[in-house]
Amino acid sequence: MLNWILSQFKRQSAEDLERARELVKAAERGEAHLNLSKARELARALGIEVGAHASADEVVHAIRRYLSHHGEL
Repeated sequence: MLNWILSQFKRQSAEDLERARELVKAAERGEAHLNLSKARELARALGIEVGAHASADEVVHAIRRYLSHHGEL
């Protein structure tokens, strides 16, 4: 049972990392249709603290730093 629980956390984390990479790539391509609330939610899922008034650029930059720091970018 514990292994199943741990696998669920790993899968969620992998999904979040993939979503984060896609978000950063979209921002680099200049896609303007960034859903800020979903970006903040993703950042928080990764354990990144973002302010309630953080701009989209600030959130993407924080996610990019996180990915770079963890070797996932």
